[in-house]
Amino acid sequence: MKVLPMHDQRPLANEPSGRHVFIDNAKAIGIVLIVIGHSKGLPDYLVRLIFSFHVPLFFFISGFLLKPEKLQQSVHGSVKRTLRTLAVPYLFFFCFAFGYWLLTRNIGEKAILSAGRAWYQPFIGLLTGLEVDLYIDPPLWFFPCLIMTAILYQRARKQLTAVVAAGCFVVLGIAVTLLCNQPSYRLLLGLDSMWVALSFYALGQLARENTWFSRVGIMQLILFGLLASLLLVWAGSLNDQVDLATMYFGARPALYLPTSLLGIAATLAIAKLLPASRVANWLSQNTLIIFPAHFIFLGLVRGIALSLHAIPRDYHYALGWSVASSAMAILLCLPLLHVLRVLRIRL
Repeated sequence: MKVLPMHDQRPLANEPSGRHVFIDNAKAIGIVLIVIGHSKGLPDYLVRLIFSFHVPLFFFISGFLLKPEKLQQSVHGSVKRTLRTLAVPYLFFFCFAFGYWLLTRNIGEKAILSAGRAWYQPFIGLLTGLEVDLYIDPPLWFFPCLIMTAILYQRARKQLTAVVAAGCFVVLGIAVTLLCNQPSYRLLLGLDSMWVALSFYALGQLARENTWFSRVGIMQLILFGLLASLLLVWAGSLNDQVDLATMYFGARPALYLPTSLLGIAATLAIAKLLPASRVANWLSQNTLIIFPAHFIFLGLVRGIALSLHAIPRDYHYALGWSVASSAMAILLCLPLLHVLRVLRIRL
């Protein structure tokens, strides 16, 4: 993944570059939801709503962005490409989070959370790829899960069409949500959550191969987006907070996939209606940097505010703090991107 500055002047249109503007917009919406969903002060009903689809959205988009020519590669070639694309940022941001954790683990609330943990204990999370072990930066779980998801999907497509693959993986995903809701044990590297992620990944690739979405008119998009949004709010209210990272699909696990798909549909409809913009393009291009870095920066923003007495220790975090701290966490990615460019690190 290339690190792009805010003032990047590449063309935004689909035609010359082959890019999909609505996918850039959807990624931008998705990454903002990821950040704000992890911030303090967000009302519980919004947290529940965002968690119902924000990570599935990224698995869907990842599947959509899989180019047909990539499916023609050998299994060995696709594995190498996937590892190069995703394992490098996984390792880099683990090291980044580990360094930050070492520097701050004896400060404030972290001193309590880190009590009794040896300095090398976070490396367990690097090896297992599970959120519970990746406490220094929980969003990192997404990377090993996506690696396994992409590799298995591309292997399956050697024998299956896009339609058959999507059908099979959706059925498997539904079965896992019903039979393995909050399991007592987990498989390493997301090999259990992968089966649910594959549902969204395969549907994303199927959507790419069927161009019907590109032909939908504005009024149809408005009606479709409005209907999907209303159904999303209704379906989301019927379940409690879900989390693919921990494989908890709620008190009504049968609703997990339908609710996630409603959120994805609503996001895509909104993204399709929005024009191209430099901000959305920048957010889209730097998603795999903001995704793992934001969690650290959210904690940093809060820590600085407490240290400077900008907020008291007993501060009541609310929606205003959630929005402001999320914006600052995203802006803090700018100096990080600058450092990466200076060091000529390409993630």
